[in-house]
Amino acid sequence: IRTVSHELRTPLNGVMGVFQLLKQSEMDQNHQNLIKTGTNAAQTLLLYISDLLDYFQIQAGSFKISPKKFKISETLEKVVDLMLLRC
Repeated sequence: IRTVSHELRTPLNGVMGVFQLLKQSEMDQNHQNLIKTGTNAAQTLLLYISDLLDYFQIQAGSFKISPKKFKISETLEKVVDLMLLRC
């Protein structure tokens, strides 16, 4: 599963890199919103991959919990942005 994870993360990190480069270019608000949404979607996919690896670690009995701080407002904003794409 680690190999599969690597094979998924590598191109996804490439996509995120392109989004970062695009953020630095001049564009209208609509395109900025699209880049922001694409970046958030790619980050969400990376989290899903990490969650999948965590699941397999739990199954193997080798999972360790590590608390992380986050800002709920930023998280909710990302969720709203992703849901707006479906509307």
